[in-house]
Amino acid sequence: MKRLSHTVLFVIAVCIYAFGGFSLVPEYLSRKMEKQVYKTYGKDVACNAVELPDSLAVDHKLFRISGSDSTYGYALISKALGCKVGGCDKPDDESKDATSFEQFFYMTAFNNGCCVKRVRVLEYSSNHGYQIANRGWLKQFEKDTTYTVGQNIDGISGATISVNSITKGVNQQVRIIRDFTRGLK
Repeated sequence: MKRLSHTVLFVIAVCIYAFGGFSLVPEYLSRKMEKQVYKTYGKDVACNAVELPDSLAVDHKLFRISGSDSTYGYALISKALGCKVGGCDKPDDESKDATSFEQFFYMTAFNNGCCVKRVRVLEYSSNHGYQIANRGWLKQFEKDTTYTVGQNIDGISGATISVNSITKGVNQQVRIIRDFTRGLK
């Protein structure tokens, strides 16, 4: 009986870890993000993790950028989908199996007004679509507040999946930051 109760406690602990606050965003990406934040805001800032609801924490990790007793903005690390080596087909609907894509990670720095200050790809491992990591291309996100491929975001031949994924992702990040800052007021 005692052995059964230990097993039950172990299973409960594993479930709490797996489903409560567990993030699929690797921890080492926080250090890469901090380097970009320092380039954006200066070396005198601190990056402090902020808890997100579990439904968002799986794909996103939020940080408050602060210094001198004030908040300068926020940074959000997110994952998006790109093609696997050898290419991939364009998904025809949202139910397409995500395992046919590789994930990549990017960060977006926001000012206090929820405007994008910088977008950077932190890790991109596929051979297809890597052109989205080009800083000149990423600067397009610093001009508006909503983004559409073909209107204010240029498409990239050979990187269609990655371009659409990061564009959709940055739009989602803007909504997350707006919702989060509204909740602070």
